[in-house]
Amino acid sequence: MRRCLGRPAWWAAALGVVASCALAATPPGAVPVGQPQAVSVDHGDHEHGHGHGHDAGSSPQALAERRRLLDEGESRLRAGDADGARQAFEQAALQAHEAHIELGILRAQMQAGDYRHALAFAAHTAGVHLDEVQGRVFYAWLLKLGGQEAIALQTLAQAEATAPDHPMVKAARSRFQSGECLADGVLLSIPARLAPFATGAVVAPGARVVASAILLADGRHALAPQAAVPASGAIWLRNGLGQTVAAAPDPQDTAPGLGLVLLKLVESLPIPGAMAVPPHDAFPGSPAYVIDYAPDPAGEAAWPLMRLGFLGAPTLAGSAGARRLGIAPPGVGPRGGPVYDQGGRLVGLALRGMDDADSLVPVGALRGRFGERFGAERNTPRPVPLANDELYERAMKASLQVLVGRP
Repeated sequence: MRRCLGRPAWWAAALGVVASCALAATPPGAVPVGQPQAVSVDHGDHEHGHGHGHDAGSSPQALAERRRLLDEGESRLRAGDADGARQAFEQAALQAHEAHIELGILRAQMQAGDYRHALAFAAHTAGVHLDEVQGRVFYAWLLKLGGQEAIALQTLAQAEATAPDHPMVKAARSRFQSGECLADGVLLSIPARLAPFATGAVVAPGARVVASAILLADGRHALAPQAAVPASGAIWLRNGLGQTVAAAPDPQDTAPGLGLVLLKLVESLPIPGAMAVPPHDAFPGSPAYVIDYAPDPAGEAAWPLMRLGFLGAPTLAGSAGARRLGIAPPGVGPRGGPVYDQGGRLVGLALRGMDDADSLVPVGALRGRFGERFGAERNTPRPVPLANDELYERAMKASLQVLVGRP
């Protein structure tokens, strides 16, 4: 059996897992639609113990410095400085190979919107730190967020086999059974907090998450379900990195329709790159990804949930109007999140219909209603499929929580 590497060497090896994602055509953790899950926890060839290999880092001075670095990392995360937080956690990791330090690095990666590297590094944490069940729960959560349901359940089952009564394991199982990846209670505790910290605009006490929205190509406008937005009152939008801005209905948008409202952001949010749309509406039965945030009365920041499936058939409204979504996001709510094809092109928005069924507002109808705000058409009849984790990473910036104040 292999023994854990020394501090500098093991850390270089662990970071090598992360760096390899940027070089591989299909990063670790990536699974195209219809393909089997590609990442599993390897726990058969490692030896690891809490005190193994870092006696030199156990002096009172070293422990105090490590504690200082961890506190600095947490402070920077809360302030929205994901890069500074990662650097502090990585300095602490040079002193000790411990799961709670790696969880800090993972959270910094997610707060920066770096899902692909976080997913690969979470596989390392879950597979090496076998006695630290929080790492496995974190990995299972990331897998489920990205649509890798089967391996997420398998990973959570491994955590349950190790520590069935652990509060975080029990809470994650409850959320998995409900279908919603809504972190609350112990799932928001340090060091394995399963959500970003909210940064930017401060929302009013009692504000709640009521729907999802999509950030448009200019970074200054968003589309949200009209039914979820009050006629008057405060509105905030927050992306999957926790970045929060105030917003209000755009006064220049005077033609209602499609059940959507155009919101103007007080400050711009970062866009994930050029927004591309297909030249024609997607056909029924086409593979697609839908992004959604669960409604949350507590108004907590969250990472979006991505579901994979196949688009439904047109409704009686005809092909120019809403059609059945065909993919079932968990829970209920107005929806409002983006729907993408395998090539990462926007094919429409998910919306809760008048009959309480999830529908798709196709991109052709959106362009007809809101003009050229959706970016350039990409005239590629058969786009090159993106890996799941790459598409999810883009969606962390493109999809938004919609928060409203108390009525």
